[in-house]
Amino acid sequence: VEARVRQLWADEFEIDPALVGADASFFDLGGHSLTAIRLVNSVREEFGVEYPVARFYEQPTLGAMARYLAVNGDGDGSESSGSNGTAADVLGRAPVTAQQSAFITRHLTHPRPEIYNVAMRLTFTGALDVPALRAALTQLVARHEALRTRLVQDEATGEWWQEALRPRPVELPEEDLVACPDPADVADAEAEAERLAAETAAEPFDIRAELAPVLRLLRTGADRWALLFVLHHSACDGWSVSVLLRELAALYRAEVTGEPHGLPESVPQPSEYARWQQDRSRTQDRGRLVDYWARELAGAPFDLALPLDRPRPEQLSGEGDVVLFTVGSAVRTGVEALARRHRTTPFAVTAAALARLVAKVTGEQDVVLGISYANRERREFEALAACTVSSFTLRVRGGEAETFGALVDQVARGVVGAIDHAAPIRAVAEELREALGVEVPDRLPLGFQYQSSLDTDIELPGVTTAVEDLAVPGARSEFNFGLIPTGDVLSGYLEYSTDLWDRATVEAWTTAYVDLLAESVTAPGQGEGEG
Repeated sequence: VEARVRQLWADEFEIDPALVGADASFFDLGGHSLTAIRLVNSVREEFGVEYPVARFYEQPTLGAMARYLAVNGDGDGSESSGSNGTAADVLGRAPVTAQQSAFITRHLTHPRPEIYNVAMRLTFTGALDVPALRAALTQLVARHEALRTRLVQDEATGEWWQEALRPRPVELPEEDLVACPDPADVADAEAEAERLAAETAAEPFDIRAELAPVLRLLRTGADRWALLFVLHHSACDGWSVSVLLRELAALYRAEVTGEPHGLPESVPQPSEYARWQQDRSRTQDRGRLVDYWARELAGAPFDLALPLDRPRPEQLSGEGDVVLFTVGSAVRTGVEALARRHRTTPFAVTAAALARLVAKVTGEQDVVLGISYANRERREFEALAACTVSSFTLRVRGGEAETFGALVDQVARGVVGAIDHAAPIRAVAEELREALGVEVPDRLPLGFQYQSSLDTDIELPGVTTAVEDLAVPGARSEFNFGLIPTGDVLSGYLEYSTDLWDRATVEAWTTAYVDLLAESVTAPGQGEGEG
């Protein structure tokens, strides 16, 4: 068993198996949350056994994993899944996923539903083969039902369903901004491309129609193009974006070179995920979940609010803005070093820093954060294009930690328990209201994400490619803080409601966060802790 586990670890960390001893630490080897998910998926595939992610934090060695698997059996882990097909343009019908259901409600009730657009711009410089790009996009849509799905509501019951539609060729007309007939209207092709990109990104989807990607190809120079690629968030998340970009690059390469694309012939689909999700929910012990969160959140300050620049309106307008910032390479290195010393992940360090910032701003040491995570729990769904993101609640009791290192340890322990009892707060809010006798919100006001699953670095033959997000004006919630590992830095963003705060206030908070994080990871004694 240990030899088989050693090979799994060696494959994941891309090192010689001989270098992985029984005492090798998951965190010392550079493990993080996504590594843990992939190793759990590998263990399930190899041994047919569920390995709790929490054990990476409790007992992070190879030997501990081998002992657990030796005791808990060695099956083949095989499962089967069915399909559902219909005639005409609808190829299959399935229940909506929990994520799709949530986005339907949010889209229909948010005053600015375009905020749920996931918009990207792919800039190509060089000899772009436009017919090859069009063919690659057609194949991409054919492979992934999420790119040709519509959401329909049963008029009699009110229940929502997802329907996968028959693939069809992608129309991708080339809009030549350089050869515009009236140069006075477009003095600068790049400026016009910016305007069109902002306009396209901000056009809301019709949630009751097919949620096909919006695609526009703009030619902005003799050897320069911009592909606008807009999806609805119910169809994708950061992990899915990485999957789609990787596959688009492979399909384009195959079209240009004539070589096989090397991708699996079939991929998991949202309908399979929805059925698995329903089966899982039937066997889930809700009593266990509610009992845990009732203990964890007893006395929690759900109404904790950052100081406002203006009175809170009865209902937020949905208007918002985003402040971008950067955590430099030296501080990122310090974050990762501190995480290794405490046998945890950069997420725990950066989340602890945010909780400490909120505590300083509010004067309240007890902070509750809504944490988003990739939620890719099974290997068969790693190539799934869909939104699987879920959330859990993280309570950080800063008053119980004398040092930042101790706070990191507390966050790491809290994450272990939260992942083992993962549930969006809306899923248990009703029971918690009854158990705690207080008002429990369906959504927490302070959100945090560490998006290590997003990878936008792709290579296409003959062109240089750059991928960037297109900001959509508005705010999904009042305060949403995130970090993305990019190159050797952390790219940060803070999406906020302009009903509540001025940009200057939010910029000051992001500056204070970077300073606090730098101070925390370099202060003497922060390497010490409970480990």
